[in-house]
Order: sequence, then C-alpha cells, then structure tokens
Amino acid sequence: MRLSALLLAAAIVGCSKRDAPPPAATSQAAAAPVQPTTPGCPATGQWEVCSVLYRLGRAGLAPRVDSSAKPSEKELTGKPLVIKIGINAQLELYLYPDTAARAADAKKLDRTQLVTDTATQTIKRERTLIESSNAIGLLTSINTHQRERVADALLAGPPQPATKP
Repeated sequence: MRLSALLLAAAIVGCSKRDAPPPAATSQAAAAPVQPTTPGCPATGQWEVCSVLYRLGRAGLAPRVDSSAKPSEKELTGKPLVIKIGINAQLELYLYPDTAARAADAKKLDRTQLVTDTATQTIKRERTLIESSNAIGLLTSINTHQRERVADALLAGPPQPATKP
C-alpha cells in the first residue's frame, strides 16, 4: 500500500513541468457573461447584419458574406444579403425595418416552392424558409443537419436590449 502511494506521488511529480507557469487565478472578468453580439453591433431586438453573422458563427456554421452573389428572390423588397455557409449552402437573407414590414413582404412568397426548417425536402430540393422577427431567410441546402442549425440560430430570435433591474 505504501509502495503504491509512493509510486503514484513519483509519477505525478515526474509528469509535471517544472517550467510551467502557475495556474492563473480566476477573476471576476473571466466569470462575466459573454456579450450577445460583437462590439459595435447593437442589441436592439431586431436583426442586423452583424448579429446574424455572429449568431451563425456561434452555431459553428462559419458564415461568409458573398458580395458577388445576387439574390434570386426578386419579389422581396427587404435589404438583401447573401451568405455562404460551408461549401454548397447559401442563405439569402432579407432584413426589414420591423416585423410588420417583414410579414407584409412575406405574403409575396410562393410558399409552394419552399419548405419549413422541420419539413422534409422533396426531390425538388426546395429552399428552406426561415422567418424570424424582422428577417426572412431562404436557405439553399440539402443537408438536413445544416438546415436545422441555421434555422435554430435564427429562430432563437435577435439579441434583445439589456433590461434594467
């Protein structure tokens, strides 16, 4: 028993690095909650380009704005943004000043050519419609898991302003 304890102690001492710095002390700053958006991106309760990119990035999707792509949906009047996700997926995002403007513009969509995030795509490979607050997203992806992750990130809602206690 004593020999086992001695061997364990020797192994611990032998495996530790002598040059290693001491563990950092925890501070209150390290325990502070993560900001809901990137600095300079307002948490207004409405989607902004920066908050969409931040949320998709936090979902592990590595979004990239494709400034050379043209949105294919001509009927929508919101501010368009095309985001590449992964190799083949593309998200056409339309931002509106408020939810009412988004809802009014969404009536123009041909919903027979679109599916929701939970619906199974057919052989036609329909685009996925994602409506959240002041944004309409049209995702082109055949990867079910990717469709779910994009929808979850956006349907969670835009960053809300801080409430005062």
